[in-house]
This record gives sequence, structure tokens and C-alpha cells, in this order.
Amino acid sequence: QQLRGVSSRTIGVILDTMNLPVMSQRLFALETEASRRGYRLLVGRTHGDDGTLREYVSDFAGRGVEAILSLFDLHPGRDERVRPCFGSYRSVVFHGRPAWPGGYCVRVDTENAIRRCVEHFAARGRKRLALSVGNFGNDELMVLRQKVFARSVAEFGVTGVVWNSESEATMPSPEILERGVAYMVGECRSDAILASNDVWATRFILELQKRARKVPGEVAVIGYDNLDIASVVSPALTTIDQNHQEYAAAALELLLAISAGRRIPLARRVVTIPPQLIIRESA
Repeated sequence: QQLRGVSSRTIGVILDTMNLPVMSQRLFALETEASRRGYRLLVGRTHGDDGTLREYVSDFAGRGVEAILSLFDLHPGRDERVRPCFGSYRSVVFHGRPAWPGGYCVRVDTENAIRRCVEHFAARGRKRLALSVGNFGNDELMVLRQKVFARSVAEFGVTGVVWNSESEATMPSPEILERGVAYMVGECRSDAILASNDVWATRFILELQKRARKVPGEVAVIGYDNLDIASVVSPALTTIDQNHQEYAAAALELLLAISAGRRIPLARRVVTIPPQLIIRESA
């Protein structure tokens, strides 16, 4: 088919091996959208390994993949390392930001998400907010969350503290949870916690309950990602939904436009997806 110039109707997707629950949700939405348009996906996984990334790009190109979606964060400095991995291949849509000027990307509006959470807490009378982040020094996304959190607490007239777990662990240890709750609720007397994701949020709820703290009576909790666990924990978790369906539709639209050779104006090469605040009992 490739020799005859027939479309392979195949999209390549490179996932990050970190935060697999979110990646799985996003990948499912992408597969559903691709199938609806008559395309299939080839999927690879890597985490910061440029050699593996280079191998996937080469393999995808050899299989006639029409365009590639890179679903990993480009932390500071990594974009420079990533560029050579794609060689002259430019049919790429990135997550968060493009790896080169004039490139394509789809991003979720993190600024909007954090601001809405702070606004929600403040509207319900919470005065002392805490933001839980992980590995603050090396994670650009966590840096952004902290900056938006600081601006938002000032905007809505409440106070805020940031607790850095200094951990990238998907599943926090009991010791880390104890330390976090002791600082945020014990020392800083926070009456609301904005967790880095739903897994950490549900563990914070369990730790608070173990300490006989009522959720949301004494401490409200908001998570991030709207995983399945958010709706089954007690109390059910208020959380940010990253709107994977709209993300998938936008990504496929860009990918197929690139593969068709259509010229896309610079202003439309970066697509921002609005998140949704899903309100449940925990806040």
C-alpha cells in the first residue's frame, strides 16, 4: 500500500510510562475517536529514554504511519533533546507544547483548572487552602500549579500554603501521607486540600479519617484526573476532569490535517482544552 501511495490510515502514539491511569483514559478516548474516523493506532511507551523514542519514530516512519502524537510532558531542556529523535519527521503533535517553533500541540488548561478549584473552595467558605505537589523542583507542571495557586488565593481573598512531597510516586507511602497531613492540617490548620491527583486525594481522605477529621466538614478535598476511584471513595471525590474526549477529537483533527498536507495557520496549531470541575461530596 505504501509503495502504491495508499494511505496507511495509521496514527502513531507514544505514551509516557508515568501516570498510566490517566494515559490509559486518554488513549481509550484517542482509540475511540480514531476508529470513528476509520483510523487505527500503533502505540509505544517510554519515559525520558531518548533512544527508545528514536526507535519508535524510526519504526513508525518505516510502517507508513501518517502522523505521531507524543503524549509526554516536555520538561525544561527536554525539548532540545527530543528534536533530534524525530530527525526530519515533522508530522507530529505534541502534548503541552511543541518541541520546535511553529509546531503543533494539544494542551489542557491547567491554569483554568487550578483557579476554578480555588474559586470553588472560597465560594464554600474555606479560608486556609493547601496545595499538595510532587517533586516540585523538577516538574514544570507542578511549578505552574503553584504559580496559579498563589495568584488565585490572592484573587479570592483566602490564604494558601504549598506542601511538596518531594516524591513522584503514584502511590504515596503512609509516612509521606502522615507528614503531609501533619503539615497542611496540623501545623498550618488548612481547611481545604487540593491534591496533585485523585490517588493522592483519596489517600489524604483516608489519612484524615484515621485522624478523626471529618471530610468535608473540617477539611474539604479536591483531586485531579477524575479516575474511577473518585466516584467510589467515601465521600465521593470532587475532582478535575481533563476532558479526554475533547482532547482526542482535537488531537485527531490536527493529526489528520497534517497527514493530508493542509496548511494550518500558526494561531490554530496550539489547541487548549478546557477542563471540567466535577463536584461531589468531598468538597
